[in-house]
Amino acid sequence: MADSAVTFLLQYLPQLLIREANYLAGVKGLVESVLRQLKLINAFLMDSEGKRNEHEIVKEIVRQIRDVAHKAEDVIDLYVDKAAKQKRRSKMGKAVHFINHKAELHDIRNQIEGINQEIEKIYKDRETFNIIRSEEEASMEARAAKELHNRRRYVEEDDVVGFVHGSSMLVKQLTEGKQELDVSSIIGMGGLGKTTLAKKVYNNVSIKSHFNCRAWVYVSQDFKCKEMLIEIFRSAMQTSESKFHPTLLGEQSDRKLEEYSEKELKDNLESYLRGKKYLIVMDDVWNEEVWDEVKTAFPDNVNGSRILITSREKEVASCARRGTLPYHLPFLNGEESWELLRKKVFRGEECPPELVNLGKQIAESCDGLPLSIVVMGGLLANKDRRTQTWEKYNRDPNRYLTDDKKKCKDILALSYTHLPRYLKPCFLYFGVYPEDYEIPVRQLIQLWIAEGFIEVTRNSTLEDVAEDYLENLIDRSLIQVASRRTDGGVKTCRIHDLLRDLCISESKEDKLSILGSTPLSFSSNSSDPSIRSLLFFHQDSFKKEHWKWVRKNFKLIRVLNIGRAVLYSIPNNVEKFFHLKYLRLEIEASDVIPDCICNLPSLETLDARRCTQKFLPTEIWKLQRLRILYLLGPVTIPAPVDTDVEALRCLQVLSTIVVDAQTASFIIQGKFPNLRKLGICYTLRNAAKVRPQEALASLHHLRHLENLKILLCRELPASPDSFPLTITKITLVDADLNVLIVLGNLPKLRILKLEDTCENNNQSLRLIAGSFPKLEVLKLDHLSIKEWKLGRGAMPSLRHLVIKKCRWLTILPQQELCGMTSLRDVEVLWTTFKLTGMLQELQKNIEFKLQIYPPTNDHYYREDLPNWHSW
Repeated sequence: MADSAVTFLLQYLPQLLIREANYLAGVKGLVESVLRQLKLINAFLMDSEGKRNEHEIVKEIVRQIRDVAHKAEDVIDLYVDKAAKQKRRSKMGKAVHFINHKAELHDIRNQIEGINQEIEKIYKDRETFNIIRSEEEASMEARAAKELHNRRRYVEEDDVVGFVHGSSMLVKQLTEGKQELDVSSIIGMGGLGKTTLAKKVYNNVSIKSHFNCRAWVYVSQDFKCKEMLIEIFRSAMQTSESKFHPTLLGEQSDRKLEEYSEKELKDNLESYLRGKKYLIVMDDVWNEEVWDEVKTAFPDNVNGSRILITSREKEVASCARRGTLPYHLPFLNGEESWELLRKKVFRGEECPPELVNLGKQIAESCDGLPLSIVVMGGLLANKDRRTQTWEKYNRDPNRYLTDDKKKCKDILALSYTHLPRYLKPCFLYFGVYPEDYEIPVRQLIQLWIAEGFIEVTRNSTLEDVAEDYLENLIDRSLIQVASRRTDGGVKTCRIHDLLRDLCISESKEDKLSILGSTPLSFSSNSSDPSIRSLLFFHQDSFKKEHWKWVRKNFKLIRVLNIGRAVLYSIPNNVEKFFHLKYLRLEIEASDVIPDCICNLPSLETLDARRCTQKFLPTEIWKLQRLRILYLLGPVTIPAPVDTDVEALRCLQVLSTIVVDAQTASFIIQGKFPNLRKLGICYTLRNAAKVRPQEALASLHHLRHLENLKILLCRELPASPDSFPLTITKITLVDADLNVLIVLGNLPKLRILKLEDTCENNNQSLRLIAGSFPKLEVLKLDHLSIKEWKLGRGAMPSLRHLVIKKCRWLTILPQQELCGMTSLRDVEVLWTTFKLTGMLQELQKNIEFKLQIYPPTNDHYYREDLPNWHSW
């Protein structure tokens, strides 16, 4: 986290110097000096990264860098806060506080000078700490990694449970199919059993008889190509029907393998494998470079030879595969978990009946991770077999697992150590969330942005970069996908309990300045002025009396997530949080969001979707840095007091607001020029003032709009020119379906969701010929239609179809759907037997994945189910 603290300041300080130039005028030169010194320190951090785990001296200097970076952040933010506070005072207040204010700023200025000197000293002393890795040190680290891997293999191979489907699938994949050389892979998080499964396949009788040459090589994080080639040679010689005689330029040689150059080894290995039907297992591959280094040594004999790779990294499998998709190793189910725990604890003996239920609960608490189960089994095997003892382990299993650091934490920590510097703080952030919490991805991304974790790039939005970061963590098997959006993006995610514990322990070590609350951990007696983020997730974990405590102890916070706490008011002193960027809250019994929120000059995200407000304060236009504004809606956007007020140029998300003549006027005037996502609603109180199509005609002025949600608008403009050509997603709620004639011509529309149509079950859904040329996702949710008609050539790119609670739908365009070669997934939720049967019949004609919920064996329609909407 020294890395992330310095990286954050390298991005934050230049922005601060521009944005808060008026407040920093007295210390601008000092802050610029801090920035210059940090750039040099950053180079030291990059060079020293490989030495930190083994060298206490380097560890200590990194700790010093981390601490001074945090101190610099605190002091500079405090200076800005004090200057802003003085500026807000009245003339009388400024005069009264003038002397104290000058003294405070002078004191902070001296602190900044002291920080400059500290950083300069650390950098000047860097030569004392030799940061060049010697060959001996690298070799020691490689041996340590190999020892850890061997220990893990012992743990994993102790008792093989499960893997029946995976094993048979991989054996079939390796022994059947095309004759050309192919690469298969097993992907999964640390401790999931990738090596165990690979070893089970490697030793399979069918595999042994199918391949006349097999080799197994362990690849470490700090791999060396030459050592890998030697290990492949030695392993192949043990299993091959013919022995290896190294040759050099066609002549016999008695040289040892170690005496050959890397190129000579590659050439000789390629020569040795030529003509053989071989299987090479490359275990625990971390980098794409590994495959790039050795692939030339594997000849394609066109005889069914195969390579099998195990890795935690999806990217490794992607770069190596030649057509075969990677096998993502699943977690053990409940029965398999209990079987593995029972084998480990009782070693063939019967489990006492009184321990069976407790044992199953303990096994289930390991969340299907074999490493956790085996370690827990080892602990229980050495304890007395009394219910009291097992109940103790059942109450808090993770505590006992994480105490055994050598068998759990070290193995999982390899993935964290291997992360790029920019991903480490993003990963550690998952430790803030409660255990077993399903994390909304869009909220997570906004929190990352507010924390300053996301690097600004020229051609991508911060949200796009953050999504890439999350996908990277998923591909590295550190984060699990809990659910996906209809467009395939990640909707919610989760983290395994042991990895979450790793996040928490690393965060404590690195002084991550975030406080996440749980009912047990949160106390109003807590205080730490360096805390920048407060996140509350549980009902009633934040109460009215906590406001004073927050203001007193956390003056410099950037993130305040009040979650599900129900409040009836917000105190005016919330405006004193000068640096607050992210605010999520819930307020009841209030029609208007308090004016004081509009005095938060740094606010970028305001999430008030759980507030019952109907109006925004007129001062909302003061929030010039606002990027995201979520409202329960529909909320009226007020006219600014000053007609010359600046546009909200940073605003990218605005939802849900009333569509009326005034809103249309704001759009035409360019008050929201960079909106990418908009939610609008037409209300009855607007009916006499403006027709919906007149108000919506202004939308074409939003030249960056991509995502549009329209509620209760029965009429749309007659021309598609009224909509921006940039739109890729539209959601219509309670609309007349005849408007689809207009939307069908939008050239970039990829996602269309239709929800809650007018109460007229005679209505048909008609999509004319050639319409929706780029549409990939169509969702029909609670539509009162009997028939769906599809014109010739409509929706030629449709990939994903969702039909949910369409009670009256009985006629589908069977012939047209049969012609859709692009269709891959069909989801049917809470619908009728008849519609389900029609789709099952359709599946016989075209190949697509059909998911039915509830399953057909207990399938029925429930009219009383609530209608959920996601935005």
